[in-house]
Amino acid sequence: MRRAGVILVLMLLVSPAAAQMLTVTLLGTGTPRPDIERFSQAILVEAGDHKLLFDAGRGAAMRLHQIGVSSDQIDRVFLTHLHYDHIVGLDDVWLTARLWQRVEPLTVHGPKGVKEFVDHLRQAYKFDQHVRHRQSGLARDLGDLWVEEVEPGVAYLDGDLKVTAITVDHGAVKPAFGYRVDYGKRSVVISGDTTYESNLVTWSKGADVVIHEVMMVSESLLKKNPRLKKVQKYHSSPKQAGQILAQIRPKLGILVHMLRFGVTEEQVLEALSEHYKGEVKLGVDLMAMDIGDSVYVYQRR
Repeated sequence: MRRAGVILVLMLLVSPAAAQMLTVTLLGTGTPRPDIERFSQAILVEAGDHKLLFDAGRGAAMRLHQIGVSSDQIDRVFLTHLHYDHIVGLDDVWLTARLWQRVEPLTVHGPKGVKEFVDHLRQAYKFDQHVRHRQSGLARDLGDLWVEEVEPGVAYLDGDLKVTAITVDHGAVKPAFGYRVDYGKRSVVISGDTTYESNLVTWSKGADVVIHEVMMVSESLLKKNPRLKKVQKYHSSPKQAGQILAQIRPKLGILVHMLRFGVTEEQVLEALSEHYKGEVKLGVDLMAMDIGDSVYVYQRR
């Protein structure tokens, strides 16, 4: 009886809740500009058996393949907004999953307008699906796309896993969302594209990791190129990103979607450090984080 009691205590100490961990992989950290080292926006979040894809930019399916995750293993996709650098890889993820004979539909969550976008994707690849059905017998409705247009608040809930859509300010792009993922006691926030947004701060309090965009332009270029001033209005400067991180105070801040004009990466980090003294890393493609009691950062290949 005494041994049974000891076993019971040990089981409680290693309960599933205590073992929960989020793994976040940056599949694409770049911008709309083509860059072989930095594909455009896509982030994989793994929570238990769940594999969630946040944005599906250029090369998302390739990066998934690089880390040994097949496209048909993705449970759901969450789009922050409909700028092309965040969605241009969705068709590849979807169609590659069909090629691997995914049976279940792939649900795509996103802002208003995503249903129309997905309907057009189906139309664009209608010929491909028809021919593959005739040639190989691949079912036309295999691994179809389903859509859920989200509103601010809880976008998805399954047991200890919760995804919350957060309204952010991306200028004329309305609505645009960031997302917070909570898995038990672990959490990560993905800002999407945004300028300073107090709503993002409010909903991100207590998050372990915050993945945020940033833009910096040299003063000389700002004077020469008025268009950059317009672009800057709907992105976060290092000062704004630093202020957001200072108010949230995560264990780790990660910078992605770095728009740099006439400045170096080091200058961006230096400018941000004037407003936030916590740990911040520059995100690179295939950088991963295991979020548990602490945050372990490493590179996947």
